[in-house]
Amino acid sequence: MVGAPSVADRSEKDLIQAFVDKIEELSPQMVTFNGCGFDLPVLRYRAMINGISAPGLSNRAYYHRFTEDAVDLCDVLSSYSPGAKAKLDELSRIMGLDGKPPGMSGGNVEEYYRAGRIKEIAEYCRSDVLNTYRLWLRYELFRGKLTRAQYELSDQDAQSFLARTPQ
Repeated sequence: MVGAPSVADRSEKDLIQAFVDKIEELSPQMVTFNGCGFDLPVLRYRAMINGISAPGLSNRAYYHRFTEDAVDLCDVLSSYSPGAKAKLDELSRIMGLDGKPPGMSGGNVEEYYRAGRIKEIAEYCRSDVLNTYRLWLRYELFRGKLTRAQYELSDQDAQSFLARTPQ
């Protein structure tokens, strides 16, 4: 695990509050893979269920599909065409990245949570985050937003991070 808290450490409400507070503080560009189709709607619903105020999520156009504020690589790489969408694991493996842990998929998360297998969920999430980041680096290289040297340095940093962080 990379040191991020989980529901094993804090309540869902506390985790969401900490996340939206950090987004409000930093106002970063958000990069996701299928974030517009899954992560952001779930975050919004869970924040509302927990009675959380999240003005930081309105500071930038995170919920607007065609902005640079929130880049959903699944949408962007498929040109917003449902028939051209690929899965993160498939794209990662095709590009020589690690992909998801063997035997784990998003469909297992609820089952693992109910069984108290929080560490496996964290490892699964960790792989998604790092694969998304490394795929985004490739996308930025493709777009000419990164030079080859910048891309290689950033990708090497990600690999070094993986090597020195316990799973």
